[in-house]
Amino acid sequence: MAYAKSEQETVLVFDYDQNVWRAYSTVPKHIRKLMSIADMEIVETEDDRPIAIKGILTDKQVSMKKPRVYTEKQREELQQRGKILASKKV
Repeated sequence: MAYAKSEQETVLVFDYDQNVWRAYSTVPKHIRKLMSIADMEIVETEDDRPIAIKGILTDKQVSMKKPRVYTEKQREELQQRGKILASKKV
């Protein structure tokens, strides 16, 4: 049986000696993402779909960044640019 939402987790541990990240996940969204960016070992399956995976990520596959906060003016400018781009594709 798939993991209950309260039991789902994703764990990233940095191995300083080898300069890699060890990943383990039971969160479906994270499983899909991790499997698309790296070779992951399937630990558990249910109905032929992975419900737990683990694997190695390089330093470039993991990033930590400050959330971007836009001002109202910046949002308006981005919306205008988006509208212009959308109209050009038609």
